[in-house]
Amino acid sequence: MKRNTAISYLFFIAIITAVSGVIYVSVQQVYRTGADDPQLQIANEINLKLRDGKSVDNFFSDTIDISQSLSPFVSLYDEAGQPLRSSGFLNGKPPVLPEGVFDFTKTHGEHRVTWQPADGVRMAMVLLSSNSSPIRFIAAGRSLTEVEAREHDLITIIFFGWILCVGLVLLHAVLNFYNRNKNL
Repeated sequence: MKRNTAISYLFFIAIITAVSGVIYVSVQQVYRTGADDPQLQIANEINLKLRDGKSVDNFFSDTIDISQSLSPFVSLYDEAGQPLRSSGFLNGKPPVLPEGVFDFTKTHGEHRVTWQPADGVRMAMVLLSSNSSPIRFIAAGRSLTEVEAREHDLITIIFFGWILCVGLVLLHAVLNFYNRNKNL
């Protein structure tokens, strides 16, 4: 096989790899950013109700074990980041978020984070600043279990697609090599 031909096949494999990577990253980002949508809606709705002096009790009618449930939950925090009220609980206690998320939220008004409060418990969290004393922050979250299962399926599909494409390029290279040597 000529050197240029070998470089061409390596170039095709590099293109397949790059395209596979771009597809994976693009779809993974759609999955992950979409995981914030319900929480963003809930947090904004609570913020509007608080600002208008309306009750938000309907958001706290159930208690959710965030280590087990896929349901969205809401927590309200004071100026110091201490929980005031929550529909979600971890080990029987309202979730206590890291201090830094409140600092960022205070400065920027909104913060979207992935939070892992315990092994095997990963949450997509949306935090909003609020000026409804004593409530300073609204946090809404939900489990990333289903999103991460989709991401795992995605990487499996992309990997097998990559293997198939690279296999076809290599098969073409072998057949091309065989045909060239047969004609000599």
